[in-house]
Amino acid sequence: MFNVTRTYPAPESIAKKQYNKDDVLKKLKPMFFQKCYLCERDEIQDVEVEHFVPHQSNPALKYDWENLYYSCSRCNSIKSNTHINLLDCADSRIDIGNLIRCLMPSTPDGKVKVEATSKTKCDKTQNTITLLEKCYNLENTALRGISRETLMEQMWDHYTELLLARQILRKKKSGRTEKQAAEETIEAMLDVEHPFSIFWRYYYLNDSFLTEYYPHLKVGF
Repeated sequence: MFNVTRTYPAPESIAKKQYNKDDVLKKLKPMFFQKCYLCERDEIQDVEVEHFVPHQSNPALKYDWENLYYSCSRCNSIKSNTHINLLDCADSRIDIGNLIRCLMPSTPDGKVKVEATSKTKCDKTQNTITLLEKCYNLENTALRGISRETLMEQMWDHYTELLLARQILRKKKSGRTEKQAAEETIEAMLDVEHPFSIFWRYYYLNDSFLTEYYPHLKVGF
Protein backbone atom coordinates (compact mmCIF):
# COMPACT_ATOMS: atom_id res chain seq x y z
CA MET A 1 0.00 0.00 0.00
CA PHE A 2 1.30 3.46 -0.87
CA ASN A 3 0.39 7.12 -0.55
CA VAL A 4 -1.29 9.04 -3.36
CA THR A 5 -2.42 12.62 -3.91
CA ARG A 6 -5.96 13.00 -5.19
CA THR A 7 -6.32 15.39 -8.10
CA TYR A 8 -9.14 17.81 -8.85
CA PRO A 9 -11.57 18.71 -10.28
CA ALA A 10 -13.56 15.48 -10.23
CA PRO A 11 -14.33 13.87 -13.61
CA GLU A 12 -17.53 15.06 -15.29
CA SER A 13 -19.20 11.66 -14.90
CA ILE A 14 -19.29 12.09 -11.13
CA ALA A 15 -21.78 14.97 -11.41
CA LYS A 16 -23.94 12.70 -13.58
CA LYS A 17 -23.88 10.02 -10.86
CA GLN A 18 -21.69 7.71 -12.91
CA TYR A 19 -18.50 6.39 -11.36
CA ASN A 20 -17.44 3.47 -13.56
CA LYS A 21 -16.79 5.50 -16.71
CA ASP A 22 -13.76 6.14 -18.90
CA ASP A 23 -13.08 9.66 -17.61
CA VAL A 24 -13.10 8.41 -14.01
CA LEU A 25 -10.69 5.57 -14.76
CA LYS A 26 -8.44 7.81 -16.84
CA LYS A 27 -8.07 10.16 -13.90
CA LEU A 28 -7.65 7.43 -11.28
CA LYS A 29 -5.07 5.47 -13.26
CA PRO A 30 -2.16 7.98 -13.19
CA MET A 31 -3.15 9.16 -9.73
CA PHE A 32 -2.57 5.63 -8.40
CA PHE A 33 0.53 5.11 -10.59
CA GLN A 34 -1.41 2.50 -12.58
CA LYS A 35 -1.30 0.22 -9.53
CA CYS A 36 -3.96 -1.44 -7.40
CA TYR A 37 -3.93 0.61 -4.22
CA LEU A 38 -3.99 -2.52 -2.06
CA CYS A 39 -1.68 -5.15 -3.59
CA GLU A 40 0.35 -2.69 -5.74
CA ARG A 41 0.05 -4.83 -8.90
CA ASP A 42 0.32 -2.85 -12.13
CA GLU A 43 -0.66 -3.60 -15.74
CA ILE A 44 -4.07 -4.56 -14.39
CA GLN A 45 -6.34 -6.23 -16.92
CA ASP A 46 -9.27 -6.44 -14.50
CA VAL A 47 -9.41 -2.85 -13.19
CA GLU A 48 -12.31 -1.91 -10.94
CA VAL A 49 -13.33 1.35 -9.30
CA GLU A 50 -13.35 0.56 -5.59
CA HIS A 51 -15.34 2.37 -2.90
CA PHE A 52 -13.05 2.96 0.05
CA VAL A 53 -15.99 3.42 2.42
CA PRO A 54 -18.88 1.05 1.63
CA HIS A 55 -21.78 2.99 0.12
CA GLN A 56 -24.65 0.64 0.98
CA SER A 57 -25.77 2.69 3.98
CA ASN A 58 -24.98 6.03 2.35
CA PRO A 59 -25.82 6.24 -1.40
CA ALA A 60 -23.97 9.56 -1.74
CA LEU A 61 -20.67 7.72 -1.20
CA LYS A 62 -21.24 5.78 -4.42
CA TYR A 63 -20.54 8.91 -6.46
CA ASP A 64 -18.19 10.71 -4.08
CA TRP A 65 -14.92 11.40 -5.95
CA GLU A 66 -12.92 11.17 -2.72
CA ASN A 67 -14.32 7.68 -2.08
CA LEU A 68 -13.21 6.17 -5.41
CA TYR A 69 -9.98 4.15 -5.63
CA TYR A 70 -8.11 2.21 -8.33
CA SER A 71 -8.18 -1.52 -7.65
CA CYS A 72 -7.80 -4.96 -9.20
CA SER A 73 -10.80 -7.29 -9.07
CA ARG A 74 -9.08 -9.68 -6.63
CA CYS A 75 -8.50 -7.02 -3.98
CA ASN A 76 -11.88 -5.40 -4.56
CA SER A 77 -13.71 -8.68 -4.03
CA ILE A 78 -11.68 -9.50 -0.93
CA LYS A 79 -12.21 -6.07 0.60
CA SER A 80 -15.90 -5.98 -0.37
CA ASN A 81 -17.96 -4.04 2.18
CA THR A 82 -16.65 -5.97 5.19
CA HIS A 83 -13.28 -4.28 5.67
CA ILE A 84 -13.79 -0.80 7.07
CA ASN A 85 -11.97 1.76 9.23
CA LEU A 86 -8.76 1.46 7.22
CA LEU A 87 -5.70 3.63 6.74
CA ASP A 88 -6.45 6.00 3.87
CA CYS A 89 -3.61 6.14 1.35
CA ALA A 90 -4.97 9.45 0.05
CA ASP A 91 -4.67 11.09 3.47
CA SER A 92 -1.61 13.35 3.37
CA ARG A 93 -1.41 13.37 7.16
CA ILE A 94 -0.16 9.78 7.32
CA ASP A 95 2.69 7.88 5.71
CA ILE A 96 1.50 4.31 5.25
CA GLY A 97 5.00 3.11 4.46
CA ASN A 98 6.11 4.17 7.93
CA LEU A 99 3.22 2.36 9.60
CA ILE A 100 3.12 -0.97 7.77
CA ARG A 101 5.80 -3.15 6.24
CA CYS A 102 5.35 -6.01 3.78
CA LEU A 103 7.92 -8.79 3.50
CA MET A 104 8.37 -11.33 0.72
CA PRO A 105 8.12 -15.03 1.58
CA SER A 106 11.06 -17.38 1.01
CA THR A 107 9.25 -19.09 -1.90
CA PRO A 108 6.39 -18.06 -4.23
CA ASP A 109 4.13 -20.54 -2.44
CA GLY A 110 4.90 -19.02 0.97
CA LYS A 111 2.85 -16.43 2.79
CA VAL A 112 3.48 -12.71 2.55
CA LYS A 113 4.09 -11.17 5.96
CA VAL A 114 2.34 -7.89 6.74
CA GLU A 115 3.03 -6.22 10.06
CA ALA A 116 3.03 -2.94 11.91
CA THR A 117 6.32 -1.08 12.22
CA SER A 118 5.50 -0.16 15.82
CA LYS A 119 4.27 -2.20 18.79
CA THR A 120 1.68 0.49 19.44
CA LYS A 121 -0.77 0.47 16.57
CA CYS A 122 -4.24 1.92 16.14
CA ASP A 123 -7.34 0.05 15.00
CA LYS A 124 -6.99 1.43 11.45
CA THR A 125 -3.48 0.06 11.17
CA GLN A 126 -4.52 -3.39 12.39
CA ASN A 127 -7.57 -3.45 10.13
CA THR A 128 -5.41 -2.53 7.15
CA ILE A 129 -2.88 -5.24 8.01
CA THR A 130 -5.68 -7.82 8.19
CA LEU A 131 -6.98 -6.79 4.77
CA LEU A 132 -3.56 -6.74 3.11
CA GLU A 133 -2.76 -10.19 4.48
CA LYS A 134 -5.87 -11.48 2.75
CA CYS A 135 -5.15 -9.61 -0.48
CA TYR A 136 -1.73 -11.23 -0.74
CA ASN A 137 -2.42 -14.65 0.74
CA LEU A 138 -6.09 -15.63 0.44
CA GLU A 139 -6.78 -18.64 -1.77
CA ASN A 140 -10.04 -19.91 -0.28
CA THR A 141 -11.66 -20.52 -3.68
CA ALA A 142 -10.36 -21.96 -6.95
CA LEU A 143 -10.37 -18.55 -8.64
CA ARG A 144 -8.59 -16.89 -5.74
CA GLY A 145 -6.03 -19.66 -5.77
CA ILE A 146 -5.29 -18.94 -9.42
CA SER A 147 -5.25 -15.16 -8.97
CA ARG A 148 -2.97 -15.52 -5.95
CA GLU A 149 -0.55 -17.67 -7.95
CA THR A 150 -0.48 -15.07 -10.74
CA LEU A 151 0.05 -12.25 -8.23
CA MET A 152 2.94 -14.04 -6.54
CA GLU A 153 4.65 -14.86 -9.83
CA GLN A 154 4.50 -11.18 -10.79
CA MET A 155 5.96 -10.20 -7.44
CA TRP A 156 8.65 -12.86 -7.76
CA ASP A 157 9.72 -11.61 -11.19
CA HIS A 158 10.43 -8.20 -9.68
CA TYR A 159 12.06 -9.72 -6.61
CA THR A 160 14.42 -11.73 -8.81
CA GLU A 161 15.36 -8.55 -10.66
CA LEU A 162 16.18 -6.88 -7.34
CA LEU A 163 18.32 -9.81 -6.18
CA LEU A 164 20.23 -9.91 -9.47
CA ALA A 165 20.92 -6.17 -9.26
CA ARG A 166 22.17 -6.57 -5.69
CA GLN A 167 24.42 -9.43 -6.77
CA ILE A 168 26.03 -7.23 -9.41
CA LEU A 169 26.71 -4.54 -6.83
CA ARG A 170 28.31 -7.10 -4.52
CA LYS A 171 30.64 -8.61 -7.12
CA LYS A 172 34.10 -7.09 -7.30
CA LYS A 173 34.42 -8.13 -10.95
CA SER A 174 31.33 -6.14 -11.98
CA GLY A 175 32.24 -3.21 -14.19
CA ARG A 176 31.36 0.42 -13.56
CA THR A 177 28.67 0.52 -16.24
CA GLU A 178 27.15 -2.74 -15.01
CA LYS A 179 27.08 -1.48 -11.43
CA GLN A 180 25.55 1.81 -12.48
CA ALA A 181 22.72 -0.02 -14.25
CA ALA A 182 22.17 -2.26 -11.22
CA GLU A 183 22.05 0.73 -8.89
CA GLU A 184 19.53 2.45 -11.15
CA THR A 185 17.38 -0.69 -11.14
CA ILE A 186 17.19 -0.70 -7.36
CA GLU A 187 16.64 3.05 -7.27
CA ALA A 188 13.67 2.68 -9.63
CA MET A 189 12.21 -0.18 -7.58
CA LEU A 190 12.29 1.92 -4.42
CA ASP A 191 10.20 4.62 -6.10
CA VAL A 192 6.55 4.63 -5.04
CA GLU A 193 5.50 4.38 -8.68
CA HIS A 194 7.12 0.96 -9.06
CA PRO A 195 4.99 -2.20 -8.66
CA PHE A 196 5.08 -3.63 -5.12
CA SER A 197 7.31 -0.76 -3.97
CA ILE A 198 6.52 -1.33 -0.27
CA PHE A 199 8.28 -4.72 -0.45
CA TRP A 200 11.45 -3.33 -2.01
CA ARG A 201 11.46 -0.47 0.51
CA TYR A 202 11.67 -2.90 3.43
CA TYR A 203 14.04 -5.24 1.64
CA TYR A 204 16.42 -2.31 1.26
CA LEU A 205 16.00 -1.14 4.86
CA ASN A 206 16.76 -4.65 6.12
CA ASP A 207 19.84 -5.09 3.91
CA SER A 208 22.96 -3.82 5.72
CA PHE A 209 25.06 -3.97 2.53
CA LEU A 210 22.73 -1.71 0.54
CA THR A 211 22.09 0.73 3.38
CA GLU A 212 25.81 1.04 4.16
CA TYR A 213 27.23 1.34 0.64
CA TYR A 214 24.24 2.90 -1.13
CA PRO A 215 22.65 5.10 1.56
CA HIS A 216 21.59 7.72 -1.00
CA LEU A 217 18.95 5.28 -2.31
CA LYS A 218 16.98 5.91 0.89
CA VAL A 219 15.91 9.34 -0.35
CA GLY A 220 12.14 9.68 -0.12
CA PHE A 221 11.53 7.45 2.91
